[in-house]
Amino acid sequence: MGAELAGTIIALEDDPAVRNLLSNMLSGEGFTVRRAGSVAEFEALQGDGRVDLYLIDVSLPDGNGLAVLRRLKAKSAAGVIILTGRGDETDHVVGLELGADDYVTKPFRRRELLARIHAVLRRVRRPNAAAEPPPDDHAFDGYRVSLAARRVLAPDGSEVALTSAEFELLAAFLHRRGQALSRDELIRLAKGRAWEMHDRAVDGLVSRLRRKLPPSDGRAAPYIRTVHGHGYAFSD
Repeated sequence: MGAELAGTIIALEDDPAVRNLLSNMLSGEGFTVRRAGSVAEFEALQGDGRVDLYLIDVSLPDGNGLAVLRRLKAKSAAGVIILTGRGDETDHVVGLELGADDYVTKPFRRRELLARIHAVLRRVRRPNAAAEPPPDDHAFDGYRVSLAARRVLAPDGSEVALTSAEFELLAAFLHRRGQALSRDELIRLAKGRAWEMHDRAVDGLVSRLRRKLPPSDGRAAPYIRTVHGHGYAFSD
């Protein structure tokens, strides 16, 4: 696995023991690991070469990891995994809404963290196929979606910027267009595995997709409709 995952990771974690654990574990998998124990140390590392993925703790001595995440997503296409305490459900939800690709609760299992890092890197490293027009795998109401290139084009031809989680949720809806899907079914279809996402996180992603994909004819009804007592369904 190490050769496939090789790259650079910045671990922003205030606990020295956890920082050392992450560094030793990831270095053994072939990664270059740069460590920071505070927001100030983290900022000092920026601009020092390419970064493939960030591991960001939420609770930091001089700031908040979610604020760091917000700034990162405005300027970087690298993957981000949030590290949170086991009971911090709100942090899970907010982190995903801000664009994190995944989250891991502490204390974490080594194999689980590596598997999640592997999954995020596969998504962010996929080619964008910009050299040629992407295939129109799906189309609805003027929107065009290429699953291979992971691109969404609006009716006016502009690109719709979606996070990895938003794109995967949209793909799940398109694969089951017209069907009512529960939140658990959406999580399973979007991630292909049991992902520790809470209902509120799914609701947050749906809300963001509705805002980013407004109906092209100006009507009020969104493409993703709520199915009361069950979940959601996609209909154009």
